[in-house]
Amino acid sequence: MLDQADKHLAVARTEQARETAAAKVAATADEHLRVLSLSDDKSCLALRLSGTSLKEHKELKKQAEADRAAGWREGIDARMAARRAAADAWKTVRESPYASVLDATEHRVPDVDTLAARLTEMCQTKVPARAQQKDAGDQKRLARFNATATAAREAASMYQSAADDARTERALRGRIAQQHPELHRAETRARTEVQRAQQAQAARIEQQNRRYEPPAASRSGPKLGR
Repeated sequence: MLDQADKHLAVARTEQARETAAAKVAATADEHLRVLSLSDDKSCLALRLSGTSLKEHKELKKQAEADRAAGWREGIDARMAARRAAADAWKTVRESPYASVLDATEHRVPDVDTLAARLTEMCQTKVPARAQQKDAGDQKRLARFNATATAAREAASMYQSAADDARTERALRGRIAQQHPELHRAETRARTEVQRAQQAQAARIEQQNRRYEPPAASRSGPKLGR
């Protein structure tokens, strides 16, 4: 985007140089006219004595006037072309998605010199600063992703370990059931009794909590008489 803007700026600079050259041509022709005008009141004899003639004098003036007019026209054309190129350069930046970041949101087109300074600032200061900011944000996001991935790996390892333990326990119980059926039945009864005892204890605690829960009236506080 900035490269494209620089291309438009280069065109504007070229047109500025053309305007300057055209202005010099017009100024030279104007000076020539000024010198020729000094001989406007001279007679044909005086002109002949000075090495020219009335006809040649008129032709020289006509040519100088044409050169001056051509210089003025070319200067105007070059000035307008420079403005259009500058407007194209500014439009390229202003209508880009990065206009706010580059501080290029105003609609008024800067002059060519100001535009050149602004584009240089964007290229050397604003773009590197934005890139550094984006890199810092990317690094933070990458750190968060790495932390999430690490936590996920740790959780997966824990679940895998638990699954391995469960499979090992099932395999062990299977071997015990095959090789020592009485021991397996005793162990199963013991586990069942422990689970029932735990469930009974939990039920008693819940019942006690309900028993000591204050009535709704006492929780809401005493009522005041009228």
